Parts: sequence; structure tokens; C-alpha cells
Amino acid sequence: MAGCMLPFQTLNFDIFFYFVNRPVLPPTESEESDEEDGTGNVTRMVMRPPGHSGNLGRVDYISEFEYDLYIRSDSCNPRHRFWFNFTIDNVRLDQRVILNIVNFSRESTLLSAGLTPLIKSITRPHWERMPTTQVFYHQSPHHGNRYILSLALNFDVEEDVYQLALTYPYSFSRLQFYLDLVDEHFSSIVHRETIGNSIQNRPVDLLTITNQATDCDEEAKPTRKKTVFVICRSHPGESPASYVCQGLIDFLVSSEPIARALREFVEFKIIPMINPDGVFNGNERSSMVGADLNRVWNDYSEFFHPTVKAAMDAIRHLDEQPDSNLEFILDLHAHHSLLGTFLYGNSYDDFLRFERHLLFGKIYSQTVEDFCMGNCMYNKDNLKAGTARRYLSHAVKEHVNVYSFFISMMGFQLPNSTDIHLYDEEGYQRAGRNLARALFEYYKIVGHIPASYIQSLQPAPGRKKTKYEVASTYRNFRSEGKQIVNRIDGKEGDEGDGSAFASYRRANRLILEIEPCFAQNPSFRPFLRKPVTIQVKDSMDSRSTTPLSNVSRRPAAEILIRKCHLFRVYQS
Repeated sequence: MAGCMLPFQTLNFDIFFYFVNRPVLPPTESEESDEEDGTGNVTRMVMRPPGHSGNLGRVDYISEFEYDLYIRSDSCNPRHRFWFNFTIDNVRLDQRVILNIVNFSRESTLLSAGLTPLIKSITRPHWERMPTTQVFYHQSPHHGNRYILSLALNFDVEEDVYQLALTYPYSFSRLQFYLDLVDEHFSSIVHRETIGNSIQNRPVDLLTITNQATDCDEEAKPTRKKTVFVICRSHPGESPASYVCQGLIDFLVSSEPIARALREFVEFKIIPMINPDGVFNGNERSSMVGADLNRVWNDYSEFFHPTVKAAMDAIRHLDEQPDSNLEFILDLHAHHSLLGTFLYGNSYDDFLRFERHLLFGKIYSQTVEDFCMGNCMYNKDNLKAGTARRYLSHAVKEHVNVYSFFISMMGFQLPNSTDIHLYDEEGYQRAGRNLARALFEYYKIVGHIPASYIQSLQPAPGRKKTKYEVASTYRNFRSEGKQIVNRIDGKEGDEGDGSAFASYRRANRLILEIEPCFAQNPSFRPFLRKPVTIQVKDSMDSRSTTPLSNVSRRPAAEILIRKCHLFRVYQS
């Protein structure tokens, strides 16, 4: 249910937390209150995970106006505590409260750069970011000088259920519902199969997206289709990666010319969720046995890591087939301390192979505006030998490029700007569509998609306009950071699904570029006007990037967290 625009449902949980400040009612009254909403004999706030994919471990009552919240650690692994997702109900009108999340396992995160949690309710079902005036990430002397996240809330609707999450949730049930729709409506180009099951017997789905029968000329007909293998959601707390994966799938099954070209010459193999148990149980990074599935590829077990084995068997099967041409393996992730989208790749002793490996990142950087080349890394770090990126780079044939794709949990910065443009659900899905476009540009440049076929995609003179064709006027985006997009509505029933824009930004006038970062509507994307300094190590062989410099934080005494003025969560 998490992340879906559906009414809240109170699910039975083994553990949830509430507080009672009056004697227990007689049996008849207690039973009557349970029949109504289950909180009739409770006068304090009720906080609990929202069904599966939620995370809340403990709540300590400090006073009428303050609660300390503890994130539940991963199953069988107490090291990871960062993701949270819980609901609040049984609130009073104009009730003011401070929630302190006190046991983060990480300190150098985007919380210090202004990342704020998301909030929604039954009456307002769309996620909104809390304003920075109500969120304080600070060092608390009352909690052993640890960095804690304090949220100042004032509830303006009494009989409402509020939900808070670190980032946009994407649950296992939502994925299954989405895959059922894709399988039902696009069965001619999408083949769905189960390649294995998790420890708790949840399916690991594999989607194959390609055209079964070619519709191009004999001259342009591909001899062998290239294969792109995509893995997603190794880490359950990195839910933005699932939105990127959904955006990629949405675009590939669409009727856009670029999508048709990709299906004609490329075969996509996609595992949307390789860690379904971790996602279902609300873990941040681990599976049900406490294993980081992106650290066991070099030593996986059939019993403890069955989903990794299933994925590895599928990749080996593709790599060993004589008629297969596996070229890309992409492992999708979300990053908690860096901005924008970027790639982690490998370094090779063979200079020509390394140059070819760098090509996709260079093409991608010229394709989208939120790509941050400064955050990219290409190395042979032995400490990351168990990751999919490092292990698969030498487990498959030499011509296969293996990358880890990252997108920020917060947003991105344009060049020469200190504004942070925040991602939302649509922004993450747009990143997936942009990934498809970057792959199209790559195959166009290397000549796998012939020029004759590209020419056939050009609009014929006098043909009908698509439903949403665009006359785009681009200014110098990198210097001015804005663009103008005019939508022209076509008649209902015209070809095209309206999910792409025509672009005249590049010299090539090929049609239908994916949506840019900003549209004409000035409220299209929220952003923070707050400078952030990000330091990146220069060495290619460095183990990792330095997430964020120690930006200035208000001391706890200045925040006056126990006496500060509280603002409303939503303005009426």
C-alpha cells in the first residue's frame, strides 16, 4: 500500500506502539471502541508502520508535546537504520508535537543539506515535502550528542491519518499490481516470467521487452539484437530506483518512435525487484537473513541468496548463448548523500576497453541535464568486489559494460547554480525515460540502429500531429537553466500517448525527445535555494566519494527544540 494513492487500511501487525494515559475502560466500552476504529480508549497519538514496507521500531513518550522515535534495524542486521515509513492517527485538532528520530546509523547524509521527509494524509493523498522551517537535523545533547532529526508538527484535521516517509515508498504489492497491468495490456511486446523465489517464497519477476516480429525494411533489419539487462531494488530503502525502473518500462512499451526503435534493435531484460523480502518487511539495505544483496555476488549461496542466484543464472544463460549479444548490465540504486544522476563503472588495464566503457557515460551526460559527471567513478575497488558492478565485469564477456546507476534521494543542481531542484515521483520516472533515450543515442552513434531506419522515423509531410506535439524553443540550458515548452493538443485518437516531447535542442531533428527538467509551469518542480558543497575525490581508484562537507548546522541550544514555535503542517 505504501506509496499508492489508495485509502489507508489498518493491517494487523505483530508489533505496534501506542500510549494510554487513563485507566482501562470496562469490557463493554472497550469492545465498543474497538468496533469503531480501535483507538477509542487511547488518548495519545498512535504511531505504527503502514502495513508492509513500513519501518518504525519504538516510540518513547517524553511529554505531551514530544516523542522520541527509533527506527527498526534491518532483519538480522542491526547496522542499518536510515529508512522510515510510519503513520500517525488519533490526533487532536491543533495538536502540536515534536517527533525526534534519534537512532540514525549514518550522519553524513542529504539530511544535512536540507532533505526533508514526505507527508500525506487520507484527506490529502498526494505526497508533499515538509518545509525546512519545520525540520531540524542537529546534534542533540539530550541524545548523547548524536545527530537526530526533529519534526515540528501541528495537525489541522482531527480525524485523519497522517503518513511520514523518508522518500517516496514503492512497495512489493504496488510492483505486482503494476506488472499485472503491463502484462495484460502489452502482452505482444512484454514477456513476464518468474525466474526464482525469495526465502519467504515471493516471486522474482523477469520482464523481456522487445518486438517479436520486425516491421523494418530488409536492409535495416538487425542481424542480432543487443541485450540490455537491468537489475533494480537490491537495497529496499532505495525506493526511488523503482520509480526509475517503472519510468523505463513505461517508455519502452509506449508507441513513441524512440521506444519502437529500441524494441526493434534491442532486447531488454528487467528484474524490477531482486530483494522482495527486504522491501516487504521495510528493511533499509538487507534481505531477511541480514545480507546486503549487492555485496554477495562473488560468494552467493543458493539457500541464503536465492534471488541473486536466479539473476546470475539468467545472466549466464544470456552470456553463453551463441545468438545472444549481451552488451549492458545496469544495476539501479538511489544515493543518500549525493545529488543528481551518475554512474559507477569499472577500470580496465586494456586501454581500448576502458575508453569504450567510458563512452556511455559521456553520451548520457550530453543527453540529460541532471546528470553529474563529477560524481561518476570508474575503479577496481577490492572492498566492492562483491557488488554486481565489480563481479559481473569479469564474470561475463569482455564486451559487456556493467554499471551501477544512481539517482539522488533529494534532487539535482544545474551547473553554476546553488539551487537544489527536488525530485518527485514524476521526476524519478522521467529519469527512467531519459535512461532509455541515452541508450538510443548510444546505439545510434555506434551504428547498431541504422541511419536508414532512423530516417524512416522522420515525420512524413502532411501527416497528422501526435496528441502532444511540441514547438520547443531552447535557450542555452547550461548557462540560463531554463527552457520554454509549448504543448499543442491534437485530436483524441491520434497516434502517440503524450509521454514525450519533440525537441530541437540537438542538431539532429529526430523527433520526440523525452520531457525536459522544467516545463512552462513555474510550479512544475520545487527547489531549495540553499548552497551545498559536494567534495569528490579525484583519483579513479579511490574507494568512494566524500558525501557532503560538514555544512554549518545550528546547535541544539539555538534551535530551542523544546520551546520552539511550531508551524502548521498544511496551511488551510
